[in-house]
Amino acid sequence: MDTARELLGSEGCSLLLYEPQTGDLVFDVVIGDKGDIIRGERVPSGMGIAGTVVATRKPEIVDDAQGDERWYRGIDKKYLFHTRNILCVPMLIQDELVGVLEVVNTLGREGYDEGDVEMAEYLAGQAAVAITTRRLHDDLNNRIEEITALYEVTQSISLATPDENLIDAICSALAASIKVRRVSILLADESEGGLHIESGYGLPDAVGPGYGIDQKECIAGHVYKTGDPLIVTDIRKEIPEEMRREGRSYLTESFLAVPVRLANSVIGVICCADKLTGGVFDSHDLRIVTTVSGQVSQAYGAMINQREQEQRRRLSHEIDVAAEIQRKILHAVPSSVGRHRLAAFNKPAKVVGGDFYDYYRLDRHSYSLLVADISGKGIPAALFMGLALNVVRAERRVESSPSELLRNANRYIHQDSENGMFVTLFYAVVDSRDSVIRYASAGHNDQFLLCAGSGEVKALNARGRALGLAPDQKFEERSVAYEKGDMLLLFTDGVTECFGGDRLDISEGEKELLRIAREHLSAGPDEMMTRLKRRLEEAVNPEFADDVTVVAVQF
Repeated sequence: MDTARELLGSEGCSLLLYEPQTGDLVFDVVIGDKGDIIRGERVPSGMGIAGTVVATRKPEIVDDAQGDERWYRGIDKKYLFHTRNILCVPMLIQDELVGVLEVVNTLGREGYDEGDVEMAEYLAGQAAVAITTRRLHDDLNNRIEEITALYEVTQSISLATPDENLIDAICSALAASIKVRRVSILLADESEGGLHIESGYGLPDAVGPGYGIDQKECIAGHVYKTGDPLIVTDIRKEIPEEMRREGRSYLTESFLAVPVRLANSVIGVICCADKLTGGVFDSHDLRIVTTVSGQVSQAYGAMINQREQEQRRRLSHEIDVAAEIQRKILHAVPSSVGRHRLAAFNKPAKVVGGDFYDYYRLDRHSYSLLVADISGKGIPAALFMGLALNVVRAERRVESSPSELLRNANRYIHQDSENGMFVTLFYAVVDSRDSVIRYASAGHNDQFLLCAGSGEVKALNARGRALGLAPDQKFEERSVAYEKGDMLLLFTDGVTECFGGDRLDISEGEKELLRIAREHLSAGPDEMMTRLKRRLEEAVNPEFADDVTVVAVQF
């Protein structure tokens, strides 16, 4: 620009850089009496002789600037400068506009001529090459610094030990790479509606990891809420006082905050302060921290996944333990009691379930059997099953009447019932001396007695609601005689639902159950149960929709 003013014999010379985002021209180099104060001023898009050159990409000579209607008077008026004439040429490199070179007020001559245009275009071309080269050089340096910073962060992550927090490693690596004294990574705490410091570098002891922050009271909260990054050059001038937290004495007034996103949601904020150089944060720092925020997001996702895997592992172990306990709770049914042959099958829909059965020898001539179905499935049903079974086992030691046993058991089960849970139960006492079955039902589905001689199927039912629904309930007690060769079938509705097809047709399910039982009436309960299990597995591919329990006795 010094050379241009000298060669073109002018009072002043300026280089204006073109800003593509706005279309404005910005005074970058100004040679002349007002040079230092004019630098940084703007010529709005399309204004002045320079604006015309931007539009046409062609040189302009104006001998009477003040008389030209295109003349932009803003700069002259503001700085008390008088422009008589002007030569303005575009700065182009490979047809791309870099800016405009202009010289004003010829010295010792009337105005500019075509020779001046040729000289100005040559100088403008040289300036465009120099500026573009410098920009490429700066961009390359910034890119190298950015890649170096990301490499350092990646190295810190890769070298982190298994028990080291990856977010801590990222935090310290980021501080070193962008050369700052303070970095904090804050994550959302949705349960309390705030943010907490997950990791920090160079923070006071009082605001270490776990420290909670109200979103409404800080810059980080604003960035978290809006999802927009924020560069602050002077925190005292640019940030409202209520957002400047007490007790945070920064060494510099510049501040950088960038949101951390996971699956299109903002989950936290990275805050950087106190550059070691004492300078302000810029777009280069913003790019680095924004890229690193992706690493934080991945580390956070991995951390959450690891926690969930550990929780699933613990839960799986606990469920396995619960299943083992449940298997031990269900007493094995003996294969025979006197001349009676018995078999049982229990299959929960999940690892643990709510169906159960039980056998108990009352005296030399009688024993009890029960099947029950807890409302629901899974762990809640399994827990309630343990309660109901223990209550019934306690009551049968003191009460031999099926109806009275259910009445007393209901009272205790109702007291401990949670969230409306209940149990349907069928309880039978088999008297081998009198060949009689005495039974009562607590809302359970009909059970069956298959008569070997006549082929008749007797449905066993009795009035009574499920246990746990109301504190005082009465239960009807009935009895039925059996003969040699008859088979007693006790089961839960999961069996008939499995056999009921896609519509869970209970009637069809009962027919299929009875068909299998009849086919194996002479073979005995063991073979019948084997066939039943096979048929159930065929019907419920790939898994049971409900808990399944069957107990069979052949007299």
